[in-house]
Formats: sequence, structure tokens, C-alpha cells
Amino acid sequence: MSGSPTPVATTMVQVPPATPTAAPVNVASTLLTRGVAGLEQARSFRFTIEAVHHWQVPGGEAYDWAYTGEGAAIPPGRFYSVMRGPVDAVFEAKIIDGKVTNVDTRGQRPSASTAFGAPGAGASPFTMIAYLKNATPQGLAQAVSLNGIETQRFAFSPDLVKVSATDASHATIQAQVQAIQGSVWIDAKTGRVAQETVTVQSIDTGGQPQTVTISLKFSDYDAPVEIK
Repeated sequence: MSGSPTPVATTMVQVPPATPTAAPVNVASTLLTRGVAGLEQARSFRFTIEAVHHWQVPGGEAYDWAYTGEGAAIPPGRFYSVMRGPVDAVFEAKIIDGKVTNVDTRGQRPSASTAFGAPGAGASPFTMIAYLKNATPQGLAQAVSLNGIETQRFAFSPDLVKVSATDASHATIQAQVQAIQGSVWIDAKTGRVAQETVTVQSIDTGGQPQTVTISLKFSDYDAPVEIK
């Protein structure tokens, strides 16, 4: 006759319900929003310009021309930039409360636009800032030292439809643009834009491919600026 089975002691373990994981904060998006607000709400700001225009002639011979310059803005209605390069090239743009003036090596241009101001299509300083104001961050922000300033750097991609809606001149220029990629450095202490670099690939008026890489370094926020 077999005996009854010996009972085995068991312990009931209460498993707490899973706690939903909080969604990660989009740091780059927050930084971009704050940086753009700093540009739009500043009493003024200045910037320096460095650019390289890569272009080629029919047949394939290619050139890299370097440009430098500077500019300033008094939001929302006053803007100035000038870019100088080889063979006495100059691209000057001025916007004063809706009135646009452009100057190149031939003097004042008879037809002026807010998209003018650089050697290649879609790369004027005014357009550069428009890209930043209508951008989506790409990837994560990284801590980077920029000229001794602690910054957060991340890539961005501009919304070309929104940039084209800026005015008719931008709609025309953006039709020549094939690809754009940008990066921005946000001052970790102030939240303001310290630098923006954009590479624009486009087709010139002769049907040849060209690339402009242009950097704006921002400074002197809220300092006295005169644009007249």
C-alpha cells in the first residue's frame, strides 16, 4: 500500500505590474526650438561667413573657390550680409523693412531678391537662417567644444517646402536645389545658436552640378547694430 504524497510547500510571489517606460526627451528638438527663438527674439545679432564653392565647367574641370564675409540682423525686418571671394567677386544683400537691395561685381542688381547673397543657389546667409528656422533635427545632440565654448551639436534637415514659402525668390531658387544637409552648434550655457554649417548641392544656370558649404558663426547677441 503506497503512502499519500508529501505536500510541497509553495510561496506565492506577487509580481508588480510593469511600469511604462517614459519616452526619451528629444534634446536636439528642444535645443533647436530654443536656438531659433533666440534668433527671432534677439534685439540684434552678428555673424561671420566662411564658404567654399565647388563648381565645374562643361567638360569636367572642377574648381574650389573660398569666400569670407560678415553680416548682421535686427529682427524681424532688417538684415545685411556681404560675401567676398576670388577675382573680386562680391555678393551683398540688404533687407530693410521689406525693401531688398542686392549688389555684385557689376554694381546694384536691377532685380533684387532675399535669396541672393552667395556664389551658389540656395546658399545665401539669409536662406541659411531660413533653413534653420524650418528644420528637423537628425540624430542625437553631442557635447562639443567650439572655440572654447561648450556647445551641443547635431545635424538637421530643412523643410524645403516651408523655405520656398518664404517668398517667390526662394521658391525659384529651391527648384535648383538637389540636396541639403546642415549642422548646428547651440551654446550650452545661453541656448543660443553659436554656429551653423550647411552643404547645398544644386544645379547652376548652365546645368552643371555645384556644391556650396557655408558656415555662419554667430556673436554679439543684443549688441548695438546699425543697418541702414
